[in-house]
Amino acid sequence: MLKPTKVNILGVTYTVEYVQNPAEVDIFRRKSLWGQIDYWTRTIRIYDNGRPMEDLWQTLLHEILHGIAEAMHLNGLNEHHEELDIVALALTDVLFRNGWLTGGDSGD
Repeated sequence: MLKPTKVNILGVTYTVEYVQNPAEVDIFRRKSLWGQIDYWTRTIRIYDNGRPMEDLWQTLLHEILHGIAEAMHLNGLNEHHEELDIVALALTDVLFRNGWLTGGDSGD
């Protein structure tokens, strides 16, 4: 299954890192997180530790949406964190349900 190590968000390339401890996700190691995007270091860190691929992708898409919102100055998207997470969940569902990330059929 595809676990990307880089993602280009509107012309800015971010390195994607997968960590085994949720405390390692936070660049400052102050709190445990599922995922985090850091605009300064251009990294996205994702808590992995054997989580299901769908969960990893939801977290990755969540962070990508933060990156899009930041780049496009969509302040409302970042202010409504729960709604952003719901959109990430919906996108993940579409990608997996249609087999685009699982190697299944292209969907009907």
